[in-house]
Amino acid sequence: MERLHPSTEHRQEPGNWPTPETAYALAPSIIREIGWTAQTAADKPFGTALGREFWLRKAAVLDRIALADERAGSRGDASEVATEAARRLMDLDGTTVNCDPRHYVRQQYAHWAKHQ
Repeated sequence: MERLHPSTEHRQEPGNWPTPETAYALAPSIIREIGWTAQTAADKPFGTALGREFWLRKAAVLDRIALADERAGSRGDASEVATEAARRLMDLDGTTVNCDPRHYVRQQYAHWAKHQ
């Protein structure tokens, strides 16, 4: 799986992060992504780790749910859960970028979706 190189792709300037609309333009519906993540987790053989695609898609769908909640004016836990999932992806990637973790997920998802 292709990964972005930190020195060339993980920029910290706000203008370099894709908007949610751009990042998720090619994304399947939230319901479909929830189904994919649940099925992937359920089908995982015991004792094997889930791959980067799983963690990226999970973080992205949680970000999309949080964005919908935020647009609706909700102050629920969705934003916190999305941020934690984004941090999990950043940890998995070993990135040293200092940014909003959800912006990182959007950047990575946009890149991944474009190359599918």
